[in-house]
Amino acid sequence: MRFRVKKIDRYLIRKYLATFFFTCLLFSIIALVIEISQKLENLLQTDVSMVRIFTDYLLHFIPWINGLLWPLFALISVVFFTSRLARDTEFIAMLSTGMSLRRLLMPYMVAAIFISGVHWVLSHYIIPISSDQRLTFEYTYIRPDRVEGRTQDVHFFLTPDQKIFIRFYSRSDTLCRDVRIETFDENRNLVEVLKARTMRMLEAPDKWRINDYEVRVLEEGREEYRIHRGEHIDTILNLLPDDFTTFRKDREMMTSPQLLAFLEREESKGVGRSPLVVAEYYRRTADPFSILILTLIGFSLASRKVRGGMGIHLAAGVVLGAMFVFISKFSITYATSPGSNILLSIWLPNIIFLQ
Repeated sequence: MRFRVKKIDRYLIRKYLATFFFTCLLFSIIALVIEISQKLENLLQTDVSMVRIFTDYLLHFIPWINGLLWPLFALISVVFFTSRLARDTEFIAMLSTGMSLRRLLMPYMVAAIFISGVHWVLSHYIIPISSDQRLTFEYTYIRPDRVEGRTQDVHFFLTPDQKIFIRFYSRSDTLCRDVRIETFDENRNLVEVLKARTMRMLEAPDKWRINDYEVRVLEEGREEYRIHRGEHIDTILNLLPDDFTTFRKDREMMTSPQLLAFLEREESKGVGRSPLVVAEYYRRTADPFSILILTLIGFSLASRKVRGGMGIHLAAGVVLGAMFVFISKFSITYATSPGSNILLSIWLPNIIFLQ
């Protein structure tokens, strides 16, 4: 069936978008007040001006909370204004002209596709940049305990055939003490061991200087041992200062291209793909698609006039929305469990609600 935009379509699209963005504004204000009340004591203890608190933290909180709840806002918006149309018997007038429910659904889906597209762009590119600002401020001034650092007994795979061990790392000056670098051949046999008293970054991003080192070379039938006390060697290592510092929500601070680059870097070290990072990448596409599904559910739920009116429709919409959020959280937890299919787990709420 070919879809031609008519006056009634523009009316329904305008109603959907106006109700949706009003819902976003209303809930954003409520969420902002709750966030301020929860963090007020910590914010007042900082020596940061109120202007910076607003621009560096609170302003960036709004895109994050909206990106998290847009599917739920879409469901509530559709249920709210569709229930009013059904209450005022506007649907009866539309259906009496010969329009089917499927035809009435078309402008809803057009608006939902627009919102879903905006959400997709925000989720993959805009919200991570905003979250970087917000979480950096939070980790610096509000919750510095959330910063996790690898400073002692650090193990890394620099490449699939090269491993490094560092006894102690200083984040202030990138000084590494008691360094051991092991190199393996294609058969996973140890062929070289380099030990150094200290190592420090010489030039960003990955040039290091190794000091007071000794090298042990293992070859078939013989062993070579060289000591270089008081000497140094400059080399390129697949090791960055950021590898020693992690945030509990660092995956939320990276855009999707950065997530893919991070996964590629982890694989180059032989670490493998982090399930949390992969789940975050898939979630950023699954959430926008859920707006289409929840729009369809909301229309089906509220397009009929029932006894109890809008209250019944809104109550049912809130229950369905709560179920969707619960299943979404469960799917993320299940996706990170060993042996699970991450893609299927992340899309599980959409699959269930599409039935």
